Amino acid sequence: MRVAVVVQRYGKDILGGAETHAALMAGLLAAEHDVEVLTTTARDYHEWREGFPPGLDRVDGVRVRRFPVEQGRRPSWHAMSRLLHDGFEASAFARLPQEVREAFAARVRAWPDALQEEFVRGQGPVAPALVDHLRRERHDRVLFVTYLYPTTYDGLLAVEPGRAFVVPTLHDEPPAYLPVFGRRLRRARLLCSTEAEVALVGRLYPERPPHASLLGYGIDLPAARESAPPFDASSYLLYAGRVDPQKGISDLLEWYGALRRTMARPPRLVLIGEVAMPLPRVAGLEALGFVSEEHKRDLLRGALALVHPSPYESLGIVILEAMGSAVPIVVRADCEVMVEHCRRGGGGLWVRDGAEFSATVARMAAEPELCERLGRAGRAFAEREYGLPAYAERLRGWFRSDSADPPAAAG
Repeated sequence: MRVAVVVQRYGKDILGGAETHAALMAGLLAAEHDVEVLTTTARDYHEWREGFPPGLDRVDGVRVRRFPVEQGRRPSWHAMSRLLHDGFEASAFARLPQEVREAFAARVRAWPDALQEEFVRGQGPVAPALVDHLRRERHDRVLFVTYLYPTTYDGLLAVEPGRAFVVPTLHDEPPAYLPVFGRRLRRARLLCSTEAEVALVGRLYPERPPHASLLGYGIDLPAARESAPPFDASSYLLYAGRVDPQKGISDLLEWYGALRRTMARPPRLVLIGEVAMPLPRVAGLEALGFVSEEHKRDLLRGALALVHPSPYESLGIVILEAMGSAVPIVVRADCEVMVEHCRRGGGGLWVRDGAEFSATVARMAAEPELCERLGRAGRAFAEREYGLPAYAERLRGWFRSDSADPPAAAG
């Protein structure tokens, strides 16, 4: 079977969640099918500037075809983003009262389709040659990764319904409420990462929800640590991911400030990943930037807990890695997917503000048996629900069938 995997960026050193998931699926499917990744020349996700040459490449044995970005992020898009987020900060959306969120949903449903599509394409990357390639070349299956970008939005129109899948990485964020996304996603079968994401599809697009099924995710589980490290002067909390306000880092810094004011011997806070915001000088705060995969796993095994403050997640790969390492997690209470992991797996706790964060960390420091219990539960959950062999079989099963069993075509 000839399979195309479409994603906005692709490369060994590109660490976004959607890009990581695309690489995982491409590698697994390539064991049974003729797989080609279709992507752009962009490396950064802000302006979509060229970072790779156009044309054919090979990454970890998988054929990759890169197309030029004709339009990156338009300057006017920032004004449109402010219009979409009128009245609140993007990072605060998850905490808005229900009646405010309902009013927001009604407001964006009234946007003309042309304005909505201007938002979608204005954020980039627009790569007409990629879409033309999809239209010209016959692929038995096309797997798009993440709903948000024109590579998926425009690419779906170039593929007959019945051959298209989308791994939407959908989360409860303002752009997802634009009705044009729901209509376009009806052209494909959605393969979601969590049960919460499947339910979110129905809530966001209630009139005619796209057809969504649970695929999950698979990780090559790291070695679990044998026991939680003792709490002492070397103890630290770990955050791994993009250091960005959209990931809740501003909130995390406030929470950590509250912790330092209330705890006599607070642990350090170590951040790893791309730093995309200015960081204040705070005692105990360390930003290490990018680290190797081996170093990341070492840091995970040595942490008191992994802290994940993002309000917008469709899966949280690093959360699964932490649980697989038997490391407890601390997440924010208004991120439904993260709380689902904690509730179903028993491997972590959730907090709403600095006071709850401080109390939770102090309790973990004082009760090593709690960390041990959370770690064991998280490891068992990761093995049961997110082991790589079972995930690989589920994914390949979708691509062995004669049909993607799609709904009727829609714009």
